[in-house]
Amino acid sequence: MTPARVFEVPTVSMSPGVLALAGCLITAALAAPCSAADNAAPQSPATSPAGAALYLSHCAMCHDHAVDRIPPKVYIATTRSAEDVIDTLTMGVMRPQAAGLSADDIRAVAVYLTGHQPVARPPADANMCASAASVRLTPQDWRNWGRDLVNSRFQPHGGLTAADVPHLRLRWTFAYPGRAAFGQPAVFGGLVLAGGTGGRVFALDAHTGCTYWSYAAGALVRTGIVVGELPAAHAGAHPAHNVAWFGDDKGFVHAVDAATGTRLWSTSLDAHMLVRLVGTPVLQAGILYAPVSSFEEVAAADPKYRCCTFRGSLVALDAGTGRELWRSYTVREPAAPLSTSTGQTLMGPAGASVFSAPTIDAAHGVLYLGSGDSYTDIDSDSTDALLALRLADGKRLWTHQVLKHDAWIMLCSGQPVGNCPSRLGPDFDFSSSPMLMTLNGGRQVLVAGAKSGIVYGFDPRAGGKLLWQRLLAAGTSNGAILWGPANDGTRVYVATSEYDLQAHRGPGALVALDPASGAVLWRTATPEVACAWGKDNCAHALLAGVAVIPGVVFAGAMDGYMRAYDAHDGHIEWQFDTGQTFDAVNGVRAHGGAIDYGGEVIGDGMLFVNSGSMRQPGNLLLAFAPDRP
Repeated sequence: MTPARVFEVPTVSMSPGVLALAGCLITAALAAPCSAADNAAPQSPATSPAGAALYLSHCAMCHDHAVDRIPPKVYIATTRSAEDVIDTLTMGVMRPQAAGLSADDIRAVAVYLTGHQPVARPPADANMCASAASVRLTPQDWRNWGRDLVNSRFQPHGGLTAADVPHLRLRWTFAYPGRAAFGQPAVFGGLVLAGGTGGRVFALDAHTGCTYWSYAAGALVRTGIVVGELPAAHAGAHPAHNVAWFGDDKGFVHAVDAATGTRLWSTSLDAHMLVRLVGTPVLQAGILYAPVSSFEEVAAADPKYRCCTFRGSLVALDAGTGRELWRSYTVREPAAPLSTSTGQTLMGPAGASVFSAPTIDAAHGVLYLGSGDSYTDIDSDSTDALLALRLADGKRLWTHQVLKHDAWIMLCSGQPVGNCPSRLGPDFDFSSSPMLMTLNGGRQVLVAGAKSGIVYGFDPRAGGKLLWQRLLAAGTSNGAILWGPANDGTRVYVATSEYDLQAHRGPGALVALDPASGAVLWRTATPEVACAWGKDNCAHALLAGVAVIPGVVFAGAMDGYMRAYDAHDGHIEWQFDTGQTFDAVNGVRAHGGAIDYGGEVIGDGMLFVNSGSMRQPGNLLLAFAPDRP
């Protein structure tokens, strides 16, 4: 399943209460908003019969009978915020259908569909900087997901040392539009680029938080942001010296001028109606390597949806123009009709989304990526697998599958009903990037963690031969290992989670491993502290990506705390509660939440952290710098 889970539904077995919720989600004549916490709650005046009636008169004809590029109702209900629905009806593709509706009408439809009230957004032009941005690239930057091509998430030159960490202080906070923070910032030469809900990416001054520019992507930006210098040969029709690239929830990659926010190009990576981009693209030698994923396994919970046809892929683009150079699918064969024991005609094989940034070995001309689960009963050797592709043309070099028969569809219980696979899998994707490490003597090892809670060591030069594996936490479809381990060349640092989606609880731990053998070097459990928002949904799991500087490991937790650990023995050296309420520099009072999607970054002598999740709302970017003696 998708690692960025935005709904509150169990995955394997369903109690009567959850069955009621499932019916609520997928019934065409839905009369009240759904919530796992309270699926039988009475309607509030804000949700009213008016929202349901407006949906039935303006939307149900298509979304209750979804075909082609029309998203099913269950997809909207589980993947979109009220703000997203309002945006789509007022400035998106559904403007013709909303013609004649008042602002109150549109709000009622949005609340009815999502079960949430829209959140007031700060204006995009609040707290503008007095001068234009001056863009420069420096050795202290963090400009892509893993900071380097091998996805180490190690920052050796970020201007922040181990001695500085106890003196870190909050400098400023910035409030994103919406109710959650997504992706990962990029920091370079005194600028920070960051996005969240509301479909906007912001360029901020790293030291003050003032806004240089904002860019309206038209859809939620869930990926991290990549910044790089574009060679003249790849500059295309709109040359820009430094460019930022990122993907959105409609499957588009955007390229913008990093100094001004001017759009240079945008292109769709897949024609499938449920395509989305979660994994961060990687830039190498003027070529952008972009992973592609989908929400089809969510939409397939609706039995009226004909499941399933999406195949994950990795697409190579000319970074200057967006022109496709090559595409490599994860599932080798396109979907074809198949018959089931119930007589229903389905499609397959499908699945194997790519949720993470690929890893590049430029010296050997190889790209590595991890894949997700299957959507159908038809087996594929490319689901829950590590794949090696030739960098020049995307040709598959080897495949190592760690788990067969992992077919998963939302709300299924193992019975062949509707689109449900009869052999329901545990949903143990590779959702984080593999890390390519070079050990003493020059031997390489590819280290990858999965939602199963297992970390694997592969020999990339021997066809992906398994060298070792280590179980660190009980596997879960929410992700026992989710967004990204890190390493400093000596140790591997893995954030683990045993988050229970139904109980909204769960412990976590940061674990250090020997990359040569997988042996556990130390393990530090997340402290059981109180959460700033109260006891409800106060989990201590670690889902976000880890970051490392020499001697120190940074990891954010679902309890809202950002913590720094000693790299040698794992003791906690510093912590800060990001889940509190703050006065943001863009003029609003906002609060943090669970630290979840993406990861923290270090650059320009500062630490930058997103706080807020669909699991526990919050919409902040926080900037820290040391008070040096």
